[in-house]
Amino acid sequence: MTSDARPPEHVLQMPPPTDAAPLEEAFADSFVLFNETTRRYMEAYKQLEEQFEYLNVKLEETNRELRISLEEKDRVSNYLNNILESMSGGVLVTDLDGNITVFNRAAEAITGRSQDEVLGKSYEEVIGLDAGRQSTVLHTLETSKGVSSKEKDLKRADGRTIPLGFSTSLVRDAEGQILGAAEVFNDLTEMKRLEEQVRRMHTLAALGEMAATVAHEIRNPLGGIASFANLLERDLETDDPSRRLVRKITEGVARLNRIVSSLLSYTRPLNLNTHPVDLMQTVEEAAAFFEIDLERKQQAVEIRRLFLETPCVCQVDTEQFHQVILNLLLNATQAMPEGGTIELEVAQTSDADGDWIVTRVRDTGMGIDEELQEKLFTPFFTTKEDGTGLGLVTSRKIIEAHGGNIVVDSTPGDGTCFTIALPL
Repeated sequence: MTSDARPPEHVLQMPPPTDAAPLEEAFADSFVLFNETTRRYMEAYKQLEEQFEYLNVKLEETNRELRISLEEKDRVSNYLNNILESMSGGVLVTDLDGNITVFNRAAEAITGRSQDEVLGKSYEEVIGLDAGRQSTVLHTLETSKGVSSKEKDLKRADGRTIPLGFSTSLVRDAEGQILGAAEVFNDLTEMKRLEEQVRRMHTLAALGEMAATVAHEIRNPLGGIASFANLLERDLETDDPSRRLVRKITEGVARLNRIVSSLLSYTRPLNLNTHPVDLMQTVEEAAAFFEIDLERKQQAVEIRRLFLETPCVCQVDTEQFHQVILNLLLNATQAMPEGGTIELEVAQTSDADGDWIVTRVRDTGMGIDEELQEKLFTPFFTTKEDGTGLGLVTSRKIIEAHGGNIVVDSTPGDGTCFTIALPL
């Protein structure tokens, strides 16, 4: 220590002993000074200890508040994430560079792509620009203008194209700074199908009214033609070649009469006479009756039953349902001109709409092209030379009157399956 070093100001300085002061007085003064210094040090220590305790309490309070704040932030974040993941519509968010940062579960289902495969990648790479740049969040980022309730087509990961309804908007923080853009979208496939079904129903209703009027007007002349043809055939000799032409007239009139009868049956409102029946028994009755016709025509078609062991009871008009099953069995047989197998299955299933009894008629025939499948339930559409194009249309009308539905699933060269679902 240098000569100018000084003791701390709060420490009392001991006066140097003088030759006049006795040694005992100097020692006593030093002891008093030591005690005083010690007392002050203890007071200072106590103040520091109190200050430390105070700061420690404040630190604990701050930590507790911070922990509560973080927990609340996590809770809010989890809550918002749960809402996002629970939404039925797809949601994706991009940053300012157009890279995807949020992709919810519905977006995965609609696009056929997983979060792991799209997060961090560019919107253009994942979704594409097939619908035009103006129909994307990239356009919203560039122009700061959102899009509301528009439609576009999306090519899924499996290559299938589906219609989308979508809206876009900018994403901003609390200060209004732009963080990115969001796109909310929904699969419109089912809605488009229902719209097409409604349009078709309106068309069919108008067609039905017209057809009913025309059918009545046609039936009377047909009756006259048939009567005159029968009289003419009776007057001709047995070996007269003209009898063959008259027979052709009679057959043509009979075919026209069948078409008119089918048309009237289709346009006439259905009055169902339903009662509880075991659907397997009803299907079996129709199949057994059809097998008699197969034996008579000597067709190489085998009907296999895939039935449940327990009864399946539902409300059915047996006569009308027989007509549906017989029509489907006839179609299946005509799809297998060289013979084959028809699987007739009755099963139970459940979905969000309730419990159902499902009847499937599956053949091993030539199958149906996809574009033709969409027309199968259109009146007068037929691929058969002598068909009326009203069999499947009438079958659907009967099934829908029972509160059920009928759909077709077919692959060219691999057979066709018609599925009927009736409420249990």
